[in-house]
Amino acid sequence: MPAALKRRGVLFAALAIGVVVLLFGSVQTTLALWTKQADTSGSNITTGTIGLAPGSGGGSSFTFPALNGTNMVPGQSSQAVLNIANTGSTPLKFRLASAGPVVSTPGASVSIKLSGSQSTTCPASNVPLSGAFTATGTLTGVSDIDGVEIPLAAGASTAWCIRAEFVSVTGTQPATFSITFNFDAQQDRP
Repeated sequence: MPAALKRRGVLFAALAIGVVVLLFGSVQTTLALWTKQADTSGSNITTGTIGLAPGSGGGSSFTFPALNGTNMVPGQSSQAVLNIANTGSTPLKFRLASAGPVVSTPGASVSIKLSGSQSTTCPASNVPLSGAFTATGTLTGVSDIDGVEIPLAAGASTAWCIRAEFVSVTGTQPATFSITFNFDAQQDRP
């Protein structure tokens, strides 16, 4: 092996070792710039809980008995007030994430439309509802909803008027169904 080629190999090896040393050295000094440590005088950390209770239930899913459908005819609607409470110890934001009919009659399928407003009472059925979530198109099962995010203080509650309009039924009739509502709740951080 010629001497020039041998020197070139030694030079490349030395250069590679130098690059590795520089990389490890820069990682150590850069990491020190990104971390920080501080002592505090207090030793207690307090955490909170969030809890959403739609209706008489607890948790994020609720079947609203006041909107159950039995022997309904297309075009008929039902509406009722749903009370929603924050049972946690910290403020939260919640929204209706999904909703729709769950049919209990074998061989039947139903379609409904849902709408809702933030209100402690429900208006006449010909008055449009809005503000709690975007009114749905026709739903044939539990589907995603474009819910409005609503803040709710710890221990507070709000009321929604929810309307279900029965659109159609196919298959076995009369069909019996309930409507399931699924909520999403997150801590409301300042």
